Amino acid sequence: MDESPAAPVGPMARDSGERRASGILPWAIAATAALIAVIAIVVLVLLVVNQASEPRPVAQLTQDDSVEGTFAVDEDVEFLGLTAADFVSHGSYGALEVWSTTTTEPEDLRCLAIVAEGRVSLFRCSAPTFDPIADFNIEPSLVPPAPSGEPAAHIRFILRDDVVGVYLAPDPEGGYY
Repeated sequence: MDESPAAPVGPMARDSGERRASGILPWAIAATAALIAVIAIVVLVLLVVNQASEPRPVAQLTQDDSVEGTFAVDEDVEFLGLTAADFVSHGSYGALEVWSTTTTEPEDLRCLAIVAEGRVSLFRCSAPTFDPIADFNIEPSLVPPAPSGEPAAHIRFILRDDVVGVYLAPDPEGGYY
């Protein structure tokens, strides 16, 4: 029998593949974190740019349930079986009164009525999932001027929930303020 002394046992040497993998892992984590940070910054910038490009209302008209409608309805309103009493006031914007209602027959519709000189001048309805929009042209002296001070004759009314946003355009070809 061979009785040679036992060789001392030392730490096992890692193979070169394990060393490479453990050296790459911190870099891979750092690169992933940097990529996530870049994506987050891009999304944030896109949200800010998109929000800044959206027109802002020059006025917001809220519902006033205490005011009763005393205006003459037109054939579009009569077609839906509505009367002035079915509408809720949102106040006025210059010489224009703004009213809204929700129908139940023949289907649920959200409607917006623009009243001038005691009669419905513009009436727009949409499905409950869409905001009714009414574009109106008027003599500029009958409504407040645009924020820039110039006359505003082209007005857009948008009913969102229970608030009507008022938007102005300096001319029909331009965007709304």
